[in-house]
Amino acid sequence: MSPSSSPCLRRQFFRRGSAAARTALLMSALAAVFVAGCAGAGGPTRSGSAESKSTASAPSDASFPPSPPAAAGCAGKMLDHRDIRHPDLGPVRVFLVQRPASDRPAGCVAAVTGSGRALAPVEVDANWSMENPLRFAAPATDSTKNTFVIYNPGRYDGVLVLVPTADGFADIGWKSADEHYSGGRFAFYYARPVGPGKDGEYAIVHSIKGCDPSCAEGATAKVTLRWDGHDYLPTG
Repeated sequence: MSPSSSPCLRRQFFRRGSAAARTALLMSALAAVFVAGCAGAGGPTRSGSAESKSTASAPSDASFPPSPPAAAGCAGKMLDHRDIRHPDLGPVRVFLVQRPASDRPAGCVAAVTGSGRALAPVEVDANWSMENPLRFAAPATDSTKNTFVIYNPGRYDGVLVLVPTADGFADIGWKSADEHYSGGRFAFYYARPVGPGKDGEYAIVHSIKGCDPSCAEGATAKVTLRWDGHDYLPTG
């Protein structure tokens, strides 16, 4: 057993040992304290520094308003919202709004970026006498980064697809409110999203009502549409 391992032995050693031996033992003890102190001081400093660097480099959460700003052009009752990651604009909040009864179209899809910039709204007809005529698909987005909104202007559900572009979302392709019943480039009346599948993507099942011998008696055909990177096209 070494003199430094027992308080009793250390006292005997100091009484009996030479001055040189006592000095050597004292220096050894001081060195041990110094090493322990440096290790204790250095550990938190390095850890804290790394944590600070990690926190500083992490993106801050966007601060979104609870309802669309006036610049969004979608005044009315806020029904729901989803926060999405836009591939070009970063965090974006998408709102679904019920417009006042005197306004047509009756629904509106608004969006605002994390910096507070309002994107161009999408006006959509919705029949509020029906249950949930304007709502998000579940989940709202898929692996394509497109966002899916289900709307119902009166009889059947339709699917509205928000396709990201460099400055917002692509034009839906509606030229008039009448087309809310017939669709546009990224709007499909009498349709529903299916999935997401194993590839993480929604398919859109589009029902097409025939009018032979009449629109009331015509057969209904179903076409499955899939994203090709630019449009939703029928599968072969």
